[in-house]
Amino acid sequence: MHIRFLIPINFEPYTVNAINYCIMLAHKLEGEITLFHAYTPFLNEDTEEVKQDTQLISSPEKALERLNQIKEETLNNAKFKEVVIKTKVEQGYPEDVIPAFCNHYTPDLVVMGTKSKGETIKELLGSVTLDVIQNVNDPVLVVPKDYDLNLNRLHNVLFLTDFDKCEYSSLHKLVRLIMSFNIVIHNVQYCPGGKEKANMNKLAEYTEYCSTTYRNQEMKANYIFGSDIVDAANKYIEQTNIDLLAITSKKRNIISKILHPSLTKRILFNIDIPMLFFHQ
Repeated sequence: MHIRFLIPINFEPYTVNAINYCIMLAHKLEGEITLFHAYTPFLNEDTEEVKQDTQLISSPEKALERLNQIKEETLNNAKFKEVVIKTKVEQGYPEDVIPAFCNHYTPDLVVMGTKSKGETIKELLGSVTLDVIQNVNDPVLVVPKDYDLNLNRLHNVLFLTDFDKCEYSSLHKLVRLIMSFNIVIHNVQYCPGGKEKANMNKLAEYTEYCSTTYRNQEMKANYIFGSDIVDAANKYIEQTNIDLLAITSKKRNIISKILHPSLTKRILFNIDIPMLFFHQ
């Protein structure tokens, strides 16, 4: 299986974890990686501040040079030196350029590093990661900067679902991505009304679908309960040693976006393990 990974890079330290995580995935799945940078020109590139700050990227050519440097450093330090890594720079704002690039590159997985939970409100509202999750059609894997990487312990994946047939597409993509690993998929629905509100017929139907469709993939299905979905998910993650959370990010109309807080946003900034977002 050949998987194409896209890693948007902004040269901040927390992107390094995303690269290291992706290197191990690419080795396991025989994939290739493209390091991508959206170069945003400075309003005035001739100012003394820009000239004196050696960390600033002053041109697309400099950005590509930095990307290639990261590529070489990554391959020199990686155990899996056979992984193919490409580099690409395009000009524009990342929240616009990354989705546009994804439209014609069509990666199997976008991998992004992000700051750990506890973001400030300003950072949350201005998150490029959140913009990418909401505006690309490809699955997006988010790796928190402080996450301790170890694919050898990737044993349990939590798929937060609602047991509806429309979720089957996301489940299929998830199975395809993790089929090379010895992983248990925990298919879990949050039920705020408690056990008495759980739809056991729906659970049985979903369980039957999983057992007949994915005979070689170990799966479980259950409900979780509590007053808040994020708290309930975090509790389940801790109790069952979950290594990766997967969820379908559903598009809402403008009215529902105004009236209801974004579950994607709450999950992104309140879970401290890698998160995989699919789209519906």
